[in-house]
Amino acid sequence: MSSMQVKLYASLRQAAGIKMMDVEVHEGTTIYDVLLELTERYPVLGKLIWKDPGELAEYVHVFVNGENIHRLVGLDTPLKSEDHVDIFPPLVGGYTSLSK
Repeated sequence: MSSMQVKLYASLRQAAGIKMMDVEVHEGTTIYDVLLELTERYPVLGKLIWKDPGELAEYVHVFVNGENIHRLVGLDTPLKSEDHVDIFPPLVGGYTSLSK
């Protein structure tokens, strides 16, 4: 068994009070398993990451090695110790016209 790092960004980082955490991975570990462990360790993240049990909150973006899990196998995406996981909360923005 080996470990991998999961990085949090923006409001997720602020809510948990951490930038990253190490997670033990073994054969068969999925992104769902990692998110479940993360929200068990830091319950405040549960309402930010999950819409319902087993369903990501809208606009939460999870990347494995720079690839959005929606382009992979979703929450069933398998992980290895050399993978990198990044989790971003909903990001909002706007448009400002620079012309007068």
